[in-house]
Amino acid sequence: MEEAQLTRRHLLAAAGAFGLAAVAAACGAGRDEGSSTGPTGAQDSSSKAATGDVTIDMKNIEYVPAAATAKVGDTVLWTNSDAVAHTVTKTGGPGPNFDSGTIPAGGTYTQTLKMPGKIDYVCTIHPNQTGTLTVQ
Repeated sequence: MEEAQLTRRHLLAAAGAFGLAAVAAACGAGRDEGSSTGPTGAQDSSSKAATGDVTIDMKNIEYVPAAATAKVGDTVLWTNSDAVAHTVTKTGGPGPNFDSGTIPAGGTYTQTLKMPGKIDYVCTIHPNQTGTLTVQ
């Protein structure tokens, strides 16, 4: 009887660990090649250096500047200077889609631009917060 209870506990523990791994993997699904950091500056495993050829601030529930110009190959750095979380989510334009996921207060996100054209993006938390990048 004791051995059966031990085996059952091991199976439950393994099932729980598998479930947590599946949830963690799903949380990263749909992400892009960009990189985001938290307020401490720690970058995720797919990150690049937190620097940018073009910098955009998230401040007062706006992207500042709301319209920016960059070149193909430039890296854009968004910095969250608000006390609330934001996202940077591509809604249209050339090149691969990108979505920063939630960027906490003090966090950053970088994205390298791969194709010329006009890129529209939005904060999915604050749908009136929109921006455009003209990539030359």
